[in-house]
Amino acid sequence: MQSDVEIRIDRVQGVSDAPPGHKPPIIRGFDVVRDTWVSRQTEIDTYRRCREYHSFDDAARIYWQYERLQPFLMPWKVSIIGDDRTGLTRKQIEVAIEHCHKFRFITVELAFDFRPGLGVDRAFAKRHAIFGKSRRQF
Repeated sequence: MQSDVEIRIDRVQGVSDAPPGHKPPIIRGFDVVRDTWVSRQTEIDTYRRCREYHSFDDAARIYWQYERLQPFLMPWKVSIIGDDRTGLTRKQIEVAIEHCHKFRFITVELAFDFRPGLGVDRAFAKRHAIFGKSRRQF
């Protein structure tokens, strides 16, 4: 029986401590495709470098920002983006963050794909969905 909705992890971001001077690691199942300078994306400079990895098995990617430019930032910021068809697997997330000390998730994005014919389209989402940030409650 086909499910009416498929939910996948689409993207995760997190920050981590790192030993002083350590560069991003070699990650099992991923190949380093580039290591570039980071251009300013906000009003303040954040990280100097970003290493990009591509999965051997699918279209998953990892962007590993390092050489922080502000003392209040964690040494590493890691973004893991899943393949559009399959999303992120637990293994892909684990092999990346196993190199991190005190990894803390800052973003987890989910993809909801509804079976065609259910009437859940762009217009339905705009009419009924509420989007925003959630905060953990204690």
